[in-house]
Amino acid sequence: MELTTGMIVVLVAMVLFYLRVAMLRGQKKRYEREYALKRRKVHGRSKGAALPQNTSGTPPYQITSWWLVALAIFLAITGVIMNNKMTILSLNIINNPAFVDKYSEFWYIPVAAGVLIFALCFKVQKPKEDEK
Repeated sequence: MELTTGMIVVLVAMVLFYLRVAMLRGQKKRYEREYALKRRKVHGRSKGAALPQNTSGTPPYQITSWWLVALAIFLAITGVIMNNKMTILSLNIINNPAFVDKYSEFWYIPVAAGVLIFALCFKVQKPKEDEK
């Protein structure tokens, strides 16, 4: 496999995606640590009181915008179609060979944009407060 400019751009976008996920994991742990310290300062509670837990099956991340998720998926699929010379399952989407040759070499731009937009679609939920 040849390492081209397009592959490098997509690899950098994927690394940025995984860095974003790692930052979110760190933020979640920081929220939990701060909330645990806040709980220990409350009077009338034992020092080792457990944090209130979310219901089982709750994902650790939340989606900020489903429209952005749809846009990211659309961009990534568009880039894959461009990489395949504008064909889906042996069906030519665009029949103009000059257009296909000119623009299919830039397949990595929508793929990288889709990955980066997808990375920005996640957020971390703060720990659940005690119900009074």
